[in-house]
Amino acid sequence: MKVLAFDTSNKLSSIAIVENQLSLAEINTDDKLTHSINLLPNIQKLLDDTDLDLSDIDRVVVAQGPGSYTGLRIAVTVAKTLAYTLEKELVGISSLKLLAANAKEGHISVALMDARNDNVFAGVYQSKDGSLDNLIEDQHVSIYDLLDKLKIYREEEIDFVNVSDNLLEIIKEAMPKANILDYANSKPDAVKLAKLGEVESPVADVNTFVPTYLRVTQAEYDWLQKDNHTENGNISYVEEI
Repeated sequence: MKVLAFDTSNKLSSIAIVENQLSLAEINTDDKLTHSINLLPNIQKLLDDTDLDLSDIDRVVVAQGPGSYTGLRIAVTVAKTLAYTLEKELVGISSLKLLAANAKEGHISVALMDARNDNVFAGVYQSKDGSLDNLIEDQHVSIYDLLDKLKIYREEEIDFVNVSDNLLEIIKEAMPKANILDYANSKPDAVKLAKLGEVESPVADVNTFVPTYLRVTQAEYDWLQKDNHTENGNISYVEEI
């Protein structure tokens, strides 16, 4: 199976083509260009480098969120468009699960994204026999509440992934024996994303596939407060993109 995988849920962009769990080519960028500018050209470059055409790809795997609202919309839109027009399988993987894949085998992996004001997007996973088991579901939560939930685990077996400077001292003070992965070892990796997506079931309906935000944008919150939308609060203006 040939898999095209990409993640633009944060400032980094990672794209890869993987066949049967082996990387054929990958591009990782951390530049000033927006994802809307470099995602499609980089996908084409990978195809050129591997002498492949989009029709040769069997499955598209995308980091579904949480993360940057704009980055998620771009990635999910491209993934849906490719899967729909080319009639390919589509798989969405949690962006936090992808970050958690950086942790040590057997350790409790706490993947974080700084959501400001001492809040985080967080997911807790454990790597066992090549798979990642979700121990605490992905959520938007106070860092202090999250640290309380982690007290059931041994600190020495906890790996914090993607810790921002704002959260570093809070975590160190609460769990001094826990492991905090540095920036170089916390980056999302599309090769790992492809491998995770290769063993997952594809979505049943590409049209209904949407990003996972875990928290509405301020614009959506304001939109839901309008009189003509309050009767059905679960309606989202980003349901279809």
